[in-house]
Amino acid sequence: MLYVYGFCDCSANAAVEEYHQRFPMRRTPDRRSFSKVLNTSHECGTLPTAHVSSEQARQHVQEQESILEMIQRSPTTSMQGLCTRLCVSRTRVQQTLHENSLYPYHPQQVQNLHPGDNATHLEFCHWLQSNRQLLPLIVFTDEATFNRNGINNTHNSH
Repeated sequence: MLYVYGFCDCSANAAVEEYHQRFPMRRTPDRRSFSKVLNTSHECGTLPTAHVSSEQARQHVQEQESILEMIQRSPTTSMQGLCTRLCVSRTRVQQTLHENSLYPYHPQQVQNLHPGDNATHLEFCHWLQSNRQLLPLIVFTDEATFNRNGINNTHNSH
């Protein structure tokens, strides 16, 4: 910006046009931005940076703590739920989770087998063998595929 501003003999309007011609894919800064950059470089000896007030930094830290506290209390809370309850943007929630190596919750369907289940299953199989006339009347619609590496096809899980 400084180079373009100097190239245009410190004419802000000309600098805006020149900047747009040189960098058509970038957002064109406002004409006041060119003089602000020059004044800041003269006064401070450095280019301006985005300053964050201590109040904004404190508010950001409080938001992060609120997000992490809510996740710790209820790890299955959706990202939309966090945003709504805390009145925080989705981007802020995603950044906070990423910075703390946390990732959105994805539900997994799991059916536990208990020690007494084998006997019940075996009893059902014996009963079904003795009542073979019922087999044509049963409609099996809960097809599922299981394999040894733990990857299950849940396409038909409803």
